[in-house]
Amino acid sequence: MRAMLRRLVPGLVLAAFLAGAACATPPQPMLWKVSKGGSTVYLLGSMHFLKDDDYPLSPDVDAAYKDAEKLVFEIAPNEMNSPAAMMLTMQHGMYHDPNRKLQDDLPAATWRELVAYGAKNGLPEAALQKFEPWMASLTLVALETEKMGMKPEMGLDMHFMQMASADHKPTAGLETVDQQLAIFYDSPLKLQQDMLLQSLDEIADFRKEMDEERATWRRGDDRGMLADARKEFAKYPDLYQKLLAQRNRNWVPQIEKMLAEGKDDTLVIVGALHLPGPDGVVHLLQQKGYDVERICTGCRNVQ
Repeated sequence: MRAMLRRLVPGLVLAAFLAGAACATPPQPMLWKVSKGGSTVYLLGSMHFLKDDDYPLSPDVDAAYKDAEKLVFEIAPNEMNSPAAMMLTMQHGMYHDPNRKLQDDLPAATWRELVAYGAKNGLPEAALQKFEPWMASLTLVALETEKMGMKPEMGLDMHFMQMASADHKPTAGLETVDQQLAIFYDSPLKLQQDMLLQSLDEIADFRKEMDEERATWRRGDDRGMLADARKEFAKYPDLYQKLLAQRNRNWVPQIEKMLAEGKDDTLVIVGALHLPGPDGVVHLLQQKGYDVERICTGCRNVQ
C-alpha cells in the first residue's frame, strides 16, 4: 500500500509532516513521446521522493524539457505550493469535532500499534488523535521515507517545477488539490483503516522495499514497477480504480486537447505508475490511434 502511495501521490500531503555526489549513470527514464501532426506531448514518469544522487537526469529527459514550451503536472505548481493547499489538507485530514478522535475510528489493536510507533518516532498520542486514518497512514510513509534521506523537494515533480519557474515556462495541472485529496478523504472508513494498518505492518521492511522500488525506477523498468504494483493492488481493487485507472481516464482527454491545439510541445510529468499497463495513459492514447514512442536511449527491450 505505501509503495502505491509513494509512486502516485505528490509531496503536497506528505511534505506537510517533514520537518552528495551524482551517480555515475543517470536514471533510465520512463519517457514516451506522443505525436499528432506537428504537435508533441512528452509523458514522463516521476517518483515523488528521490535523493540528491538521482541527478543529473538522462539526456533524453533534458532534451524533452528543452523541446517543451509548457509543462503540465498532476497539480499546477502555483496551487500545490499555495497556503490554500495546506489549509485544504488540514481541513480534510484532521478531526475538527472535539468529540471525535482517531482512536474511536480504529480497531483497538491498530490504535495500540500506532501509539507505540508514535512513541518511538516523536508523534505524541495527543497529536495522533487529531489525524483521520488516511492522514495518519500518509504521515507514517512520510516519516519513514525521510529517514532514508528521500525528499519530496528532490522528487521529479518539484525538480521540474523549479526549472520551469526559473526558465519562465508556463505550467498547468491535470487536477486540483481538492480532487486529489478527495481520493482519500472520500474513501470509506474501512478502506482508510486498511491503509493505516498496512502502513504499520510494512514498516519493518520499509527500507528494503523502498530501495528496490527506487532501483526499479532508475532502471526505467516500467514492467517491473507495474508487476509489483499489481500485487499490492490485488487486495484493494476499489483503491486501484480511484488512485490509478479513473484518474488516467480523466487525464487522457486533457492530453488529447494539448495535441489538438498544436501550438506548443508539452512535457507532462505524472507518477510513474500512471503510464504503463492496460489502464495506463500510454495504452489509452495508443487505443485512440496516436503515435506513441518510448524514448530511452540506454534502455533494452523497451516499448
